[in-house]
Amino acid sequence: MPGSTRAETKFGWFSNGWEASDPSLLLFAVLIVETVVFLVVRYALAWMPLRMALTPTGTRARRVRRRAIQYFKVGAERRTTARVGILLYLSLDERMAEIVADEAIHKAVPAERWGDAMAALVDEVRQGRPAHGMAAAVASIGKILSENFPKTEADRNELPDRLIEL
Repeated sequence: MPGSTRAETKFGWFSNGWEASDPSLLLFAVLIVETVVFLVVRYALAWMPLRMALTPTGTRARRVRRRAIQYFKVGAERRTTARVGILLYLSLDERMAEIVADEAIHKAVPAERWGDAMAALVDEVRQGRPAHGMAAAVASIGKILSENFPKTEADRNELPDRLIEL
């Protein structure tokens, strides 16, 4: 096609090499194809399993961490006199979990110590038993806390002990 423009060459792809008598009709066809492609991609990404599969792991980890801290600040941070509140957050959609601790716990317990609790949680969740995983993790967390913050007669439960499902 000597002397043809680049746009005309691309339009030729859609017309199997035939010359289009009306370029506006060809442009309309291209716009229809682009609209259909857009709608297919848009509705495919609305399906949450595909959306989560396409989301990078780092992005999912940041979201889970941000939400866990947000819920901890709202529900437990600085609500105990000894600053010993703790939150175990599990996101089944992102397939990630977080443990967020208040000031005193954070200072006394190194982050590596929470590994057993996370391992217990992850093992059970992988087997399809998230409730058992949460219970195992809470038991492991309780053991760690009892070593560093032994219960005294003056202790009272200042935070609700309940599972909150969102």
